[in-house]
Amino acid sequence: MTQVDRSAEGPTTEKRTTPRIGVELWAEECCGADVYFHRVTNLSRDGFFIEKKLPFQAGKTVHIRLDLPGAPSKLSTRSRVVENYRDRHANLRGAGFQFLDMDAQTREGIAAYIDRMDAEE
Repeated sequence: MTQVDRSAEGPTTEKRTTPRIGVELWAEECCGADVYFHRVTNLSRDGFFIEKKLPFQAGKTVHIRLDLPGAPSKLSTRSRVVENYRDRHANLRGAGFQFLDMDAQTREGIAAYIDRMDAEE
């Protein structure tokens, strides 16, 4: 498992290629017949962050459904766990995910939600 401690001293390299927005959303991780609910705290056109105490397996591909306000239905996508993060100063643990294989409806739904949130700020 890869884990990055963001509270360590020294510079960190930013890997994101698109801006992220702070959100309070639910994501459903679908594993066969099982569904696990997670709290999403930031979102971009390329990925998202789930706050979670127990780490995910880095590199793992998961099926995620996002419940975005204003979307007619939950948006479904495969996503890859990029890294697990820990920031002791902020008391934050979780994992960064990268979207994979998004259909046009999901991509447009995420972009529309991000644009709407940016306009409200």
